[in-house]
Amino acid sequence: MTTINFIELKGIRKAFGEVVALDNVDFCVRKGTIHGLLGENGAGKSTLMNILYGLYQPDEGEIKVLGQPVRISSPYDSIRQGIGMVHQSSTLVPEFTAVENIILGIKQDPFSLPLKKEAQSIKETADSLGFDFPLNLKVKNFPAGIRQKIEIVRAIYRGAKLLILDEPTTSLVESEFQQLLKTLRSLVEDGLTVIFITHKMREVMMACDEVTVLKKGKLQGIIRQEEMSKESLVKLMFMEKDIEITESALPKITLPPAELSPRPLCEIKEATTSRTEGPGLKDVTLDIYGGEIFGIAAVTGNGEKELAKCITNPRMLSGGDILINGKSITNLPPIKVFGEGVFHTPEDRIVEGILPDGSIRENILLGHHAEEQFLSNNLFIDWAEVKKASQRIIAEYDVKAPNDELEIRRLSGGNIQRVIIGRAFLNPIKLLVTHNPTSGLDIASVEFIFNKLVELRGSGSAILWVNEDLDELMILCDRIGVLFNGELVGIFNREEFDKYQIGLLMIGG
Repeated sequence: MTTINFIELKGIRKAFGEVVALDNVDFCVRKGTIHGLLGENGAGKSTLMNILYGLYQPDEGEIKVLGQPVRISSPYDSIRQGIGMVHQSSTLVPEFTAVENIILGIKQDPFSLPLKKEAQSIKETADSLGFDFPLNLKVKNFPAGIRQKIEIVRAIYRGAKLLILDEPTTSLVESEFQQLLKTLRSLVEDGLTVIFITHKMREVMMACDEVTVLKKGKLQGIIRQEEMSKESLVKLMFMEKDIEITESALPKITLPPAELSPRPLCEIKEATTSRTEGPGLKDVTLDIYGGEIFGIAAVTGNGEKELAKCITNPRMLSGGDILINGKSITNLPPIKVFGEGVFHTPEDRIVEGILPDGSIRENILLGHHAEEQFLSNNLFIDWAEVKKASQRIIAEYDVKAPNDELEIRRLSGGNIQRVIIGRAFLNPIKLLVTHNPTSGLDIASVEFIFNKLVELRGSGSAILWVNEDLDELMILCDRIGVLFNGELVGIFNREEFDKYQIGLLMIGG
């Protein structure tokens, strides 16, 4: 293994107002290795990589590429240095096709290129990564998992010598992760260097040659492959916390026996949607009881997004019916559905869950703006009450923010998710529909979300949890249903859980 550093960041400091995101951080990555970057949400991982990619400028410190000092003032500078980045949140243009997005920015006039020739070259790159998606379909029609794959292809196609992957496996199932890992190893053997940002310790141990751990904006330590274990990583990340973990490196949670409602709280009857995104839903029928967590296991693009959305926006159904406590909500607008005690935490927290330029306080008001508790004289927003609610959520949900006036986009992904969950829990919940709520979160935040779901279950509420991570579903769910190609192809009770059988149904086996 080489001792030459591809990149060296020395004494990096970055502050956003009162918040010090990075404090005198040193970070080096050896050429031809896969280097993990671990830390709690808000530890500074994404900020450090955004500096390396030219999206932020450091207040102090220097950057070297292959031993030479460089100034990276923009992503263009970074790309010229052979650095590519796949962000946790998509940076693709929704109205462009996959091909157009991939070539965008690599030529002065990308649309003067022979697209057929470029498409063939792009397809070869995608094939080498084990990815398969329509090149000439607009990106807005792809689910999150496919959009992520397009971004990985784009970085490799542009000739990246150092590839930064920010939570690259968020929307990948196990077989896709194994294929990605195999491909990365092959590319590393050919000279590629990889920075692998993830919250999943199991992936770090499988993928990385060494790992750097950040904590509260400071370097906590570096561990090499031969010293790596779940215990050593947890100790470095969470010295002051006692977190028990499973063999799959997830938090251990005690799930009390279910106390189910006598009749279904939510009844979905022959739900059908049009094929605007993926296959749509095809006559999906299921009951969800109060006091249970019902998991939906599905590979991205098999109707799981439509199922999650149609419950809080039932007007998107082209057929079927949805009932809450025996009452049909099918013709209700979303605001009326919320009034029935049904809440949804969306798959894409940035695009669908928040107003990025709004404050934490303003974002907590979303969906609650017409409620009496936040109105003065039933007419104007009572911002004093909103402030009380936002400060309560910041304290109760341990949101790392100096105050509730901070723009929410300045929070880490995990802290944004805590705000979204706290917002959903403002009112009594009959049914919570939550789509990949732990996506991109560190183990402490995952444990927090798990405990909130178990707490909600214990209160008698129903939870529909859509997730691709079978390990997570099997820890918390009372039942798991499998969606494939828009159809419900199987339901498993807890005592019947079998990872192989459920996984087989997820891929159409």
